[in-house]
Amino acid sequence: MAAAAMSCFVVVLALCLLVSMALMAGHYYGRAELVAGPGCSRLLRANPLFVQDITVRTAEEEGSGASGLVLYGLAEIPGLLDDVPAVWSEARRVVLPANSHKEWVYFLNRGSQIEVNYSVEPGTGPTNPLRVTIAQAAGKVGFTQWSEEPSVHGTGAVKQSINSSEDYYITVGNLRDQDTTAMLDFRISAVLYNTSGAEYACSPSPGGSGCTYRLPILGENVAVLSSGLKQGVKVELSYGPRWIVYFVGSAILAVSLLLLYEVLSVLLGFCCAVAAAQRETTATTAASLLESKEEEEGGSRGSSFESVSSHDGEAGDEEEGRRLCVVCCDARRDCFFMPCGHSATCHACGTKIVEGDASCPFCRRKLKKVRRIFCV
Repeated sequence: MAAAAMSCFVVVLALCLLVSMALMAGHYYGRAELVAGPGCSRLLRANPLFVQDITVRTAEEEGSGASGLVLYGLAEIPGLLDDVPAVWSEARRVVLPANSHKEWVYFLNRGSQIEVNYSVEPGTGPTNPLRVTIAQAAGKVGFTQWSEEPSVHGTGAVKQSINSSEDYYITVGNLRDQDTTAMLDFRISAVLYNTSGAEYACSPSPGGSGCTYRLPILGENVAVLSSGLKQGVKVELSYGPRWIVYFVGSAILAVSLLLLYEVLSVLLGFCCAVAAAQRETTATTAASLLESKEEEEGGSRGSSFESVSSHDGEAGDEEEGRRLCVVCCDARRDCFFMPCGHSATCHACGTKIVEGDASCPFCRRKLKKVRRIFCV
């Protein structure tokens, strides 16, 4: 049983270690690819107890030189520059083939605004409507969901105020069977984080190892990923696990499980000892009770035998006395009187009584004769 319990303990410990490392290093703080669009100011937060660094690498050839990508490290969460938003415009001429769409992604903080002015070039006709949508998406959303917005014709504008910091997609779609050309004018007012007090700033170079900001184990340090206003860039974000914490935590978990195992073993042994003592006490009590009962039964059987024996003796004496002659009390009764039929004397004494007063000793009836009794 002890070997089986130890094997179960080892299996549980290994499972806990694997699950914790997989969750921490894979699910919660694994690698991620994201788009740092124009005017991006993204707050990167991680638990410094489990993460020791944040690394950003560029995933495009143009690198940080064209995008103005910078990774800032700060000792505390910075505030938003609500009063000084970054404002820029983008003019785009879009040729949309039949039944197609195009999209642009921007990460915008709470308080930002997007305005999209659109127009369909003359000659494409009002029979080819466009669908212009600004959609919030934690992940990429299918265009079929965006196409539920109403169709637009000619010229117009779409505005959206940002209420939460997320990725936002601006999409324009052509759902007809003819090509369509549209002119789009994006006007974006983005609220950025205040990075003036940053203690670390790095611009990743294309093809390099990227920028790594190390987080102290104590504190509330964060990172801010900012990009320029010209164009976006794809970046690879990764978190470096603090392995010493995992190892120490695993050791603490192992010691805790071992102590729990020992405590349970002691408690189980104590319970088994108490149960064995109770069983032994019960067996001893039962044995003593059986012994006393046997003694009582033996004594009662002896006294009963003696009383029965004495009773049998007395009964035998009485029976023997009843068989003796009532006159001489020596010889056995071996005759009876007529006509009464009583047998009370031996033949000799009975003959004398008949020859004498001729009256029965029991009923005093007049006797005529005596007859002998022969036993076969």
